[in-house]
Amino acid sequence: MKTKLLLFFALSSVLAGSLTGCDPGYSNSHTSYEEAKLTLEQQEQMYPTNFLTADGTYRRNLIGEWVIEGTVGSTATIAKYKDVVLTISYYSKTQTLLGTEQQTIYDYFSPGNKVKYKFKSFGFKGAKSIGIDVLGAAATN
Repeated sequence: MKTKLLLFFALSSVLAGSLTGCDPGYSNSHTSYEEAKLTLEQQEQMYPTNFLTADGTYRRNLIGEWVIEGTVGSTATIAKYKDVVLTISYYSKTQTLLGTEQQTIYDYFSPGNKVKYKFKSFGFKGAKSIGIDVLGAAATN
């Protein structure tokens, strides 16, 4: 009987100690959420290229210009961006990089928003394909 009673007290003290160990994390959960949210916002503002994606198509028009059109989307959850700079890369038939140029989209990009773009360029001689990448953007309030 004494061993059962002793075992009961030992288990109850262990259980009580483990329950009180969980309490401090719960009491500060609101503060931790605010800090995590602020950190996410700072991360989105510091690294806009991680949260902006560009896709598009290209073709040549009748006078030999490249017509490049598509969308730029923001996957950010908090930060807003403006003036997205795209790098247009021109490649040869053998996928050799012939040259690059930059185009800026002067528009606002809210979280989850997509903006259409369309550019025309004569590009580089011998270019057969094009690549489009986001180079940067400015974070706004």
